[in-house]
Amino acid sequence: MSYRAILVLASLLLMAIFAGVALFGARLVDVRLQASLESEALRLKTAYELSQGELEQQMMALAGMVAADPEVIRLLKAAGATVEGEGNGSGGEEADLLRRQLYLHLRQHWSYMQKELGIRQMQFVLPGSLSFLRFHAPTQHGDSLAGLRWLLRDVERKRTAASGFETGRAYAGIRGAAPIFDSELRPGDARALVGVMEVGMAFDGYIERLSERTAVGFGVLLDPASVTSAMWENYRPPAPAEQPGACCYLLAASRGELADWMADKALPAYAGTFRNDLVDHQGHRFQLIRFPLRDYPGLQDPTRPPIGSVVIWQDVGAMIEASGDFKDKAFFNLAFAYAVTQLLVLFLVNLSRREWISQLLEQTARVKELSHQNEVLLMAAGEGIFGVDRGHVATFINPAAQKMLGYAPDEVIGNNLHSLIHALRPDGSAYDESACPIAMTLADGQARTLEENLRRRDGSSFPVQMTVSPIRENGVCTGAVVVFHDISELKEKEAALTWLASTDTLTGLANRRHFIAQLEAEIHRWQRTGFTSALLMVDLDWFKRINDTWGHAAGDEVLRHFADVLRRSLRRVDLPGRVGGEEFAVLLPGSSAEDALVAAERLRRNIENEPAMTSFGSIPFTVSIGATLLITGDDSPDQPLLRADRALYRAKAAGRNRVDGDFPDSLTPAGEPTSVA
Repeated sequence: MSYRAILVLASLLLMAIFAGVALFGARLVDVRLQASLESEALRLKTAYELSQGELEQQMMALAGMVAADPEVIRLLKAAGATVEGEGNGSGGEEADLLRRQLYLHLRQHWSYMQKELGIRQMQFVLPGSLSFLRFHAPTQHGDSLAGLRWLLRDVERKRTAASGFETGRAYAGIRGAAPIFDSELRPGDARALVGVMEVGMAFDGYIERLSERTAVGFGVLLDPASVTSAMWENYRPPAPAEQPGACCYLLAASRGELADWMADKALPAYAGTFRNDLVDHQGHRFQLIRFPLRDYPGLQDPTRPPIGSVVIWQDVGAMIEASGDFKDKAFFNLAFAYAVTQLLVLFLVNLSRREWISQLLEQTARVKELSHQNEVLLMAAGEGIFGVDRGHVATFINPAAQKMLGYAPDEVIGNNLHSLIHALRPDGSAYDESACPIAMTLADGQARTLEENLRRRDGSSFPVQMTVSPIRENGVCTGAVVVFHDISELKEKEAALTWLASTDTLTGLANRRHFIAQLEAEIHRWQRTGFTSALLMVDLDWFKRINDTWGHAAGDEVLRHFADVLRRSLRRVDLPGRVGGEEFAVLLPGSSAEDALVAAERLRRNIENEPAMTSFGSIPFTVSIGATLLITGDDSPDQPLLRADRALYRAKAAGRNRVDGDFPDSLTPAGEPTSVA
């Protein structure tokens, strides 16, 4: 082949390479732009869902606070009996009077919540989902919501607070509801439900604040069928345009573009799934994200269709334009690089043999320079690095390793490293060299990564993550390189996480999971050894009154005080744990029934004699205690916990501030009970 043909082929090949690089680069830019848009879509969707979740929790907490108002409880309890006596529905004059009293009692709260918190809906419902008072529509009452409002039905049925989005007669938005219980509770009776309290926030103010925080637009669209089937006509949002293709009610929008797109029928087709589209509007390019909006019933029953959709949009014209500019510049740079490379290839092809030799010499010098740079990198590395030969003798060590180990280079190089830094384990026992991972790698030539403990020059030890790699010459292992870094901080964090996983953060006692695990282990130990162990169940008497009278902050201080007295009243081998809100359990290893009763009485007496000194003042309280032993047939924690709980119940039924036991045999003279008062 002629010299000219070789040049032509080389030029064509170079051109093809650069063209392929250009096409690949353009495709890569497009892929990255699309990935960026998809990532942004998921981020915004997640931000919306997290924000809505936080709002639902706030609504639920606000509803619970109002539901705990004693006057609200009294009025709603009276309203239930009155409405029933006056024929249900809205009731009669006496029901209207109670409705008026409830409205006047909460009128200032309602005004404050509207103005400061953005609350748009507050309603009180009697058992059976009968609307008693709507603050947002005070003239509308007496209608049954049983077939319409899942949230109210579930709160009444499950007797616990709940939250979510739901469409009602006069309002659609984020709601939180809480059960209202009769405050008059006799010992042993279940709390009577007198009604449900519900508050809600409209989407408009919520999404406007979210839009200000994220600098993007948010909107909520409702399916027409869900609106017309639920809401009274005069409370519905603006109706969709009476034209073909009108899809939804516009419940709320933080910016005007969404209404324009709906009017212009510019919204992309939507089939009830997540979408990420680009929309042109008034010379701007918008990223439009749309995903289903599920109301509270839809979250409970996934087979129900979404009630509408959430729309998020932002102007991405600058991003798309920047991507195009980047591609243009990349094409220009590649064209310029191709021209320069082409000239360089022609120049190189025409170089003489002397020039090739010169370049070879330059490359040899470069290899030497790189070797020097590698040595510099070794000395500057932040991880500890040292090398050993076949005899475990150190051949080099970098400054990071010297600093961590506390040795100077002349104290390491030429000496057996195992005897210096690895001869003893953290507990002081000998570490045989044959079990050392460095020695094992020298023996079998296999790389290893593991955790070990190294000893410093001052004799202290510290944990490291160590990688041992063999050094081979002509296929033979002639030594090893060890790279390690200090993981002391990581180990401390792991220990902290273990503590958090087993400890109740309020009281510092064992949490329920850890306590049950220790109780199960004690049952197995008792089955193996036969050594008797006891179990106490402790409950704070009338603790709800403390929370209702002083507040939950004071209740928390009382619990912490109780935990402190509990620890001081026990032996070091005993294990106290928090197994419920104000319920505690104590495991007494090696204790007999008499020991258990003595310990329980000591604890009861200490609690009675030491009121909790809180920031709200002195709060006296007492405890009731049930005691039992581990007995034959206990194969899980459930049996001894049940016996101790029965004894605790008897102590409460006998008047509280007592100790009662559930033991297989009587521990007191005949005819006397096994309880201590």
